Amino acid sequence: MAQYAVTTAGAVLKFDTNNDYQNSCCIIDSNHFVNLFGGTIDSKATVQVFAVNTSTWAVTTAGAILNLGYKGNANALVQVDTNHFICFSYDMSIFKGYVGTVVVNTSTWAVATSSSSLEFMGGGDGQYLHAVKIDANHFLCCYCGLDADGFAQVFTVNTTTWAVTTAAKALEYDTQYGNYPHLCQIDSNHFLNFWQGVDNDAFVQVLAVNTSTWAVTTAGAVLEFDTAYGGGFSSYKIDDTHFITFWCGTNDYDGYVQIFAVNTSTWAVTTANSSLEFDTSKNFYNSCFQFDSNHFINFWQGVDGDGFAQVFTVNTSTWAVTTAAAKLEFDTQECDYNSCYQIDTNHFINFWAGVDGDGYVQTFAVEGAASGPAKLKTLNTVAKASIKTINTNTIANTKTWNTIT
Repeated sequence: MAQYAVTTAGAVLKFDTNNDYQNSCCIIDSNHFVNLFGGTIDSKATVQVFAVNTSTWAVTTAGAILNLGYKGNANALVQVDTNHFICFSYDMSIFKGYVGTVVVNTSTWAVATSSSSLEFMGGGDGQYLHAVKIDANHFLCCYCGLDADGFAQVFTVNTTTWAVTTAAKALEYDTQYGNYPHLCQIDSNHFLNFWQGVDNDAFVQVLAVNTSTWAVTTAGAVLEFDTAYGGGFSSYKIDDTHFITFWCGTNDYDGYVQIFAVNTSTWAVTTANSSLEFDTSKNFYNSCFQFDSNHFINFWQGVDGDGFAQVFTVNTSTWAVTTAAAKLEFDTQECDYNSCYQIDTNHFINFWAGVDGDGYVQTFAVEGAASGPAKLKTLNTVAKASIKTINTNTIANTKTWNTIT
């Protein structure tokens, strides 16, 4: 198998036969993962734990399903501690956003609510949201709110009662449009935000969080990096100042990936090199994760709505992005709402909505660096060098002994 090739590692599991919206998964331990999705009856926001068998790589449901009682048309799940998670959801039927915490029983793997939900947005468009952790009990969420504008707000979790409250007033960072926000942490209080703005174009900007007042402000100028279209963003931090981002761009809705650089003095964002068009047919629902220091795996919806996965290489000198190996078509019928996470060095789990909108999950393997012949060659080289050194020393010692004698 080619280096950095992606293959399916275990059988696919259909975990929801009714509906599956906006998967958002997190890791619990080395082989347990929790997923927040809009599923079951009437697309209610749902949480469930899944187990990965690290011998067969099969995925099974590990505990009873939890229905949060409102629709989950958009979802974001973030880990609070080892078994508590904060859940952000948007109910499109009543135009309201909700946030609350859940707890996972690590013996039975059942999920229960650990606090009542907080309504943080009413009358908004809010179909899209994304959240990240700031510190042990503060979380930043960007969402499409009132009049479809872009908002950012910090939420506090009381780690005794597990109640969630707003930490400060929301920042309206885009007064025209705020679809598909995606956050990526830069440092302890700066975050990169990608979103679809006016005319459906793609924008990015740094947001700063004041860790005393918890107010959110814009930290640098906004960059419009795609003037035709921008959606389906997924980004990952490479180093302190560089970030990789996948998105659906141009009027043809093709797949693009590019590296962005952040100036940590001015907080200006620039493109570090030109973009790579990695799918010329269709792209949406990107979900990426780091494989090693300069390789990243991405799951997306491609041509005919099918599911694809591929590894990409980042040249850390020029910041150009290239494909590392051929793409894998893992679903030939439908693939929406991807959400992936790393299991171990070369295995990943991915949740998605497949045919008929049902929920699916599967594990995938990435072929790493050459391990057989390459390592053997290195060992042989080292062995030969050692033998040569030993022989040289032996001859030198013999010569010295003969001279003394």
